[in-house]
Formats: sequence, structure tokens, C-alpha cells
Amino acid sequence: MNEFWIITQASIPVFLMMAVGSVLRWARCFSQEAATGTLNLVVNALIPCLILDSVLGNAALKNSTNLLVAPLFGVGTLLLGLMIGWGSLRLAGLKKGSPDSKKRSFAVSVGLYNYGYIPFPLAMALYDQNTVGVLFVFNVGVEVAVWTVVVACLSGYSPLRNWKKMFNMPLMALVLGLLLNFMKADVLLPVALRSTFHGLGQCAYPLGLVVSGTIIYDLCRQHNLMWELRPTFVAAGLRCLLLPTVILLIAKTLPMTPELKRVIILQAAMPTAVFAMVLSQLYKADSGLAFRVVFLTTLISILTTPVWIEIGTLFLR
Repeated sequence: MNEFWIITQASIPVFLMMAVGSVLRWARCFSQEAATGTLNLVVNALIPCLILDSVLGNAALKNSTNLLVAPLFGVGTLLLGLMIGWGSLRLAGLKKGSPDSKKRSFAVSVGLYNYGYIPFPLAMALYDQNTVGVLFVFNVGVEVAVWTVVVACLSGYSPLRNWKKMFNMPLMALVLGLLLNFMKADVLLPVALRSTFHGLGQCAYPLGLVVSGTIIYDLCRQHNLMWELRPTFVAAGLRCLLLPTVILLIAKTLPMTPELKRVIILQAAMPTAVFAMVLSQLYKADSGLAFRVVFLTTLISILTTPVWIEIGTLFLR
């Protein structure tokens, strides 16, 4: 019970920061243009600094299991979610005559979990820098799957068409950090530079969560939350109940490091990513359905995330 309370206390601030963003947007203290600019700052500067701060000198990232198995598991968990989503179309009431755009958004909403803004602050609060570093490596696999399989699923384009988008600032920071770590050159970096990485990195996810809250507020104004309840609730059940169970059962059968176990526990407990709605809108799928799933799973995860982290910690011990 004490462990569960610790997990709950670490989880609540994550959702409160998102709520702060929504309130600021409602009060017009945070414009849409400001949110866009802040998001660019977070992705292109603050997150790369956090990655370097977490990777440099990270002993867990000298383990080949973490470097090789973590990204493969990232790809695998996302593909598993997509397959379960496609296999549950009839359960969601999306029959043969339903629009393909709605089916594609449903599958992606089930499969694409929030692999960044929620798990990172939880990893920093609950675990150590080694686990945070492995989390970044895990997400390389997720990013590869997003810009190939997920985009192909939503758009019908070739998976090779968007491969260039995988090469972004966070990925370049990760590659640089891993190289410096491998060559043991991280000790040559000036203390002032390492302190700068640390200071800027600590700002990344509080700001990112606040911006996520502003995005959710704007989407609530655009979409009717009470529309298409059956596919929304089915997707939420699959994302928040079935998939965590299946992922933890698979993880139980595989040999892995303690850091990777923690990462899998966190990712299994995540709601649908806001990015699922963004991609659905970008590739002309059903962004309304995707948003309703995002909203409902995020709301549910306030309760289910601490529960799944506690269950996963006990089950994979």
C-alpha cells in the first residue's frame, strides 16, 4: 500500500500540470501561437538537453540488452496495439461499410500510446537516471514505428515515404550521447556544459505537459465528446485494460534488465497519445474519433496508471 501511494503521488502532478495548461488556455493566458512556439522549444532544445543529461555517463546504456532489446520492444508494443485495434473493429461497431478513415483512426488510437510526455516525468520521479536513459532508447523503436507503420496505416502511403522525419533533434542528441558514452568521452565535457544540459533538461517535461493541456483544451472545443461512444469506449478499454495485461504477460516471459522492466511497466500503463489525433488530422483520417479516445484514456489513466505501475512492479519483480 505504501508503494502504491508513492506511485500515486508521483502520477498526480503529471496530470495536474496538464490541467494547468488547460486552465491557462481557458483564461487566455496562453495563446495558440505561444503553445506552438513553446512546443518547438521543448522538442528542439529542452528534450535534447534532457537526453544528453540522462545518457552521458549512464552505465545501463553500456549493456547490449538495453541498447538492442529496448527499441525492439518499443516497435513490438506499438505493432501489438495496432493489430489488436484492427482485430477489434467489429467489437467497436465499425463494420464492413464503415469509412476506412474511421477504422484507421480507431486502430491507431488503440496502438499509439503516450510514450513521451507522461512516462518521462514518472521515470524521473520513481526511478533513476539509468532508467530514464533506457526509456529514450526504447522510444527510438517507437519513433521508427510511428513514422513508418503508423503513418502508412493512416494514409496508405509507403512506410518508406516518411523515414526522414525520424531524424529529428531528440534522435540526434541520443546518438551523440550514446557515442560519447561508448567512447567514454563524456568525462571530457566541461562541468558548465553538463550543468547547462541538466538545467535545461529539467524544464522539458513540465513545459511539455502544460502545452499538452492547452492542446487538449482546444480540441475539447472543436469536437463533441458525446459522439460515437461505442468505438470510443471500446478503444479505451483495449488501451487501458487489455494491452497493459498482454504487454506485462509478454515481458514476464523474456529476460531483461531491471531498467528495461521499469520502462515497459511505465509504457504499458500509458493512455493514447495526443499525437494520434494530430496524425489523424494530418493524414485526413477521423481526428474526432482519435481525440475522443485520447480524452477518455487520459481521464481514465489518472486512476489506472498508478494501478498498472503497482501491478507491473509486483508482477515483474
